[in-house]
Amino acid sequence: MTRKILLLLLITACLSCKKNHQKPGCSIGKCTLEFASVGIRFVDKAGEGVIVTNFSAKNLRSDSLIVAGAVIDPGFSPAYKTIATDNNLKQFSTEGDNVQITATHPDTHQIKTAVVKIAGGCACHISKISGPNTVTFD
Repeated sequence: MTRKILLLLLITACLSCKKNHQKPGCSIGKCTLEFASVGIRFVDKAGEGVIVTNFSAKNLRSDSLIVAGAVIDPGFSPAYKTIATDNNLKQFSTEGDNVQITATHPDTHQIKTAVVKIAGGCACHISKISGPNTVTFD
């Protein structure tokens, strides 16, 4: 009888340990109260900001458009577009997803695309892993 109880306790302990393990790459400890966002700036060949039209951001893994949540308008730079914020955290994998950015120059109608990699998932905040900070129109 005692053996059965010890065996039951051992099995219960092992199962409860597995439940407490976090996925690799997940944040451990406390998250900050910061509100993170990832964005991109559009400029012309002279380096002047361009207020683009037809801006879109598409997660290539999920084949879905991203609409940045709770965007705080920078005001000082209308040529800057927010791709995603912490409100979009669950739309991205922990390892990061490629996001295709597309925008049109309002005067020349030139269309530019760029790819940035954004991570989210079970992390505390979204983060840009790779990709340009600025897209330049010809």
